Amino acid sequence: MTRLQNAEKQLSDALASLESALKAAPPALSPVGSAPTKDLSGLVDEVSQIEAKLGAAIAIVAAIDAAQNDPQQNNDGQNTAAEATWKGASE
Repeated sequence: MTRLQNAEKQLSDALASLESALKAAPPALSPVGSAPTKDLSGLVDEVSQIEAKLGAAIAIVAAIDAAQNDPQQNNDGQNTAAEATWKGASE
């Protein structure tokens, strides 16, 4: 695995752990009621967005690696595909 793939796996594992801890936490631990749960929910959403962008970055790196390994391919096509991948993840 590449470093980016390892980072994506670690991020995914951390997100799963965070979601699991959030679901397992008893409501009595929250001194203000459900406000911390709402805050953590926003954090989970942000982490999910970061994970999607990381996946897009890995796809771009893979496209660049493929272009470097096969110089016969059309680099313009590779760049267009990478840009489309990145734009799709950032929306």
